[in-house]
Amino acid sequence: MSRILGVKAYGWEWSTEHGLDMAGAARRMREQRLDWVLAQNLIDPLPGSAVDQSPPAGAYDDREWTARLQDEGLRVYQSTSCFFQPEEFAAHPHLRPVDQHGEVFEPFSWYVGICPTDPLYLERKRERLAQAVATTRPDGVFLSFLRFPGFWEMWLPDADGFTGTRREDVREYCFCERCLALFGAWAGVDLGSGSVPERAALVLGELRDEWTAWKCTVVADVATTLRAAVRDVVPTADVILNGFGLGRDDFGNAVEEVLGQRFSALDAAVDHYELMFYFQIQKRDPATWIPQRVAEVRAQTDRTVLADLQGGAEYLEDIYAPGRRRREITAQEWRDALRGVARSGADGVLVYSWRDLLADTAAGGERVRRLIDYKDGELD
Repeated sequence: MSRILGVKAYGWEWSTEHGLDMAGAARRMREQRLDWVLAQNLIDPLPGSAVDQSPPAGAYDDREWTARLQDEGLRVYQSTSCFFQPEEFAAHPHLRPVDQHGEVFEPFSWYVGICPTDPLYLERKRERLAQAVATTRPDGVFLSFLRFPGFWEMWLPDADGFTGTRREDVREYCFCERCLALFGAWAGVDLGSGSVPERAALVLGELRDEWTAWKCTVVADVATTLRAAVRDVVPTADVILNGFGLGRDDFGNAVEEVLGQRFSALDAAVDHYELMFYFQIQKRDPATWIPQRVAEVRAQTDRTVLADLQGGAEYLEDIYAPGRRRREITAQEWRDALRGVARSGADGVLVYSWRDLLADTAAGGERVRRLIDYKDGELD
């Protein structure tokens, strides 16, 4: 038995902290039995979030890095951030999404959401991604942040005496004039000329199903556009989509209604889904959460399903203190998460991020060994 093992390798810790060159870093991935690498590039770079993304001077080249990884038999996916772009948010006020209360999106911590319906923004994204693919010649692309805005990591369940997020407190986007006009035309309805909250009340009331369907169509259309742009350059390229561990029963089906992702709409443009099972961030038990969610997804799509596990504890800064997250992921919790994936029938594991596996290898490699045990079917 051999399952897919992949990593999100966005930073350059392999050089700055571990002293590897590109060839050595690629060999390290092969030693860790990795198969897929979700990389980033400097042509269409990923905005900073929780990962240091400053390349080492003189030690990195976009094309060579992809080639070195491919030389080791790894499958390389260039990553693009679709609707998380702080520079665009700052430079173009019309890209700032509006919620159901008529309030313009305000950045929180590292996250900045972009309204997904501006055609000029989408064209800039399409051109930059195509250029990155032409330069690096990857095996495929990873579409991240392909959703309507929402800081989903902050939506927490009731757990350990903690009162979690209520759906009525979740801000939904986007109710800007462009989105309202596009939706009205798509649905064939006249929303009138009232205030944004008045029109939003109509949309979220009697037009809720149509609104959700429209949002899911917008997201799927963007996926289709970007897939076509990539395949114009590399005809065999496949697509991984950045998806969620949350399901229909979580926060009132917020994945579809708030974020706008629906498998039936996306399947035509997507070959593989990675589902973010960030169990320490989301305060979930991976042993039960992952099998339940994967079973739900399997009933909706026949595409590849990868369970994305966080390799280390995150969201520990003071700004996140109200969430009362655990401050570490123990060896047993890591093993439990891998067993949960094994029992789920997912096609493989993706790890966010490679920096955690590098650190683990430097410390003796216990977690990498458990990852290999999972790959070889020894944790079922």
